[in-house]
Amino acid sequence: MRRKELLHRGLALALALTSLSAGAQEAPVLRGFDLERLELNPGAEGSLLVGMGELLPVGAFRATVMMHYAHQPLVYMDNLIREQPEVAIVSGRTTAHLAAAYAPLDWLQVGLQVPMVAFQGGDDVGMARYGIAVPASQALSTPVVSARFGLLRQTEAGGVDLALDVAAGLPLGSEGAFARDDSGLRLSPRVMVGRHFGFIRAGLEVGYLQRPRVLLTDRTGETEDEVGQELRLGVALATTGKRLRWELNVRGMLPLTDQPTSVELLPGARYLVGSSLEMFALAGVGVGAAPGTPLFRLMVGGAFGNVTPPRGPGESSVRCEMGLPPEAKIQECPDMDEDGDGVRNADDKCPLVPGDVARQGCSAQDTDGDGIEDMLDGCPLEHGPAARQGCPIPDQDGDEVPDEIDSCPSDPGPADNRGCPVRDTDGDGIDNDKDECPNEAGPIERNGCPESDTDKDGVPNRADSCVNEPGDAKNLGCPLHILPLVEIRPDRLVVMGKVFFEPTQARIQKRSYELLDWVARVIREHPEIPLVVVGAHTDDRGFPDDNRRLSQGRAEAVRQYLIGRDIAPERLKALGYGQERPIDSNATSNGRENNRRVEFLLADPQQDKSERGQR
Repeated sequence: MRRKELLHRGLALALALTSLSAGAQEAPVLRGFDLERLELNPGAEGSLLVGMGELLPVGAFRATVMMHYAHQPLVYMDNLIREQPEVAIVSGRTTAHLAAAYAPLDWLQVGLQVPMVAFQGGDDVGMARYGIAVPASQALSTPVVSARFGLLRQTEAGGVDLALDVAAGLPLGSEGAFARDDSGLRLSPRVMVGRHFGFIRAGLEVGYLQRPRVLLTDRTGETEDEVGQELRLGVALATTGKRLRWELNVRGMLPLTDQPTSVELLPGARYLVGSSLEMFALAGVGVGAAPGTPLFRLMVGGAFGNVTPPRGPGESSVRCEMGLPPEAKIQECPDMDEDGDGVRNADDKCPLVPGDVARQGCSAQDTDGDGIEDMLDGCPLEHGPAARQGCPIPDQDGDEVPDEIDSCPSDPGPADNRGCPVRDTDGDGIDNDKDECPNEAGPIERNGCPESDTDKDGVPNRADSCVNEPGDAKNLGCPLHILPLVEIRPDRLVVMGKVFFEPTQARIQKRSYELLDWVARVIREHPEIPLVVVGAHTDDRGFPDDNRRLSQGRAEAVRQYLIGRDIAPERLKALGYGQERPIDSNATSNGRENNRRVEFLLADPQQDKSERGQR
């Protein structure tokens, strides 16, 4: 093909050339397709035109307004006509581009682009000579919505930025202005990858444009005048870390149908006016005969929102030139030398104090006065012992007990309590939140409450057989002139004697009345005892069922006797065990005598109900 045909050959026309050659003057029809090839990178973290796998920081928003001029994006060439072989269908086109991007998540960025044809014109005389329809001069072009998914993120340790972008062109443009594909929804997925190399970013973008094959003229030959599916490639280099940044973009197309290729070279500059405003300009040339590839482009515009890029791995921050305080520059500007000692911030152990290169930016001084030279001090601005390389001993709660030996590092407390606050007010070894009597010392078995001692004789009620009379601990809390017949133990009342019954009967003998009166007295004087189980037992003489009935009758007789001594019935329970629970051998008379007995066991009413339910 000739050189001019490589520039722009047979684009976007419905020219019936064969009919013209034969003398026919049939009016052609403009066949709809989207002429515009320029697409913005909505987030524009790295390049304005080529995705580098980057996404905006989460929650960030960027809006862009750009004016764009393309020279001769659509020219028809015909070497068979000598008078005027070249017809500029669109000799110049001015377009306004509006774009916006937002990152709702750290792995997702959504974007919108709305191009509008502000003015386009061509060789009206030439088009009229060949019967070519004149395209509309103003129109809405194809809006594009996109979603970009971050797959990989470069870190200080290495790696690359990798993202997948899925864009859809909405069928809202004008077909009569070469601003819409005659195919409805247009899809354009892309994969983009990029990497930071100090103050340079490099990126590669590979995309696929899905649209149907459309013939632009009726002619046939070695090369058809058509548009269709194609691969779109982009390569970009961009500088970082300065308010004035430069970039170089190369965008190309590989057709998947019988159409020519094209390549555009687009260098540009960007200037950060303020933290939320950026201005930019780009210019470039195009080579190739694909529709939409101009001889040159000019672009100017601005962006607002979150336009200050964050510092990438190995980069200096753009904010270094925007009046950061010295403390912030140490982190944001690793390549700068804030104290001017010849050691860059990233390597300077004392970045705010001039020092020696041999001392890694520190001088032979002790800023914090802890006796350790700043160069060797792990914390040169904080006082600390040499054993910790000059860093202070961690003490979060400020109680002067180091965290490493502080059992309560977040709550201040004295050293003698292992750094924990005093939570046992009465000092009985039970924390206040578990102590039912936090202001009075008491044993664990009483949940921290003190022992009750009604008669103040030093014997707690739980072990005092004479609660209302001061006595001696050696005499079970009773006065020495009284012989107590009942001893209180945690699980039972131990009687100092036996309860006698008439032989083979359930009638209590009178000689046992004194003993049972003592039992009644102790139960009355100890209301904290909830339930007493009166258990009666026999030896093994006789039949087991008869023995069980006899023992049950005797237990009931004792219970009734105690009720008659003013004991509430609900505090007493009678159980006859018969011969089931011997405590001695039934082979001797003494053993059988020991097995014939009455016991008074202390029980919990709730536990007793549970056991009865299980039975």
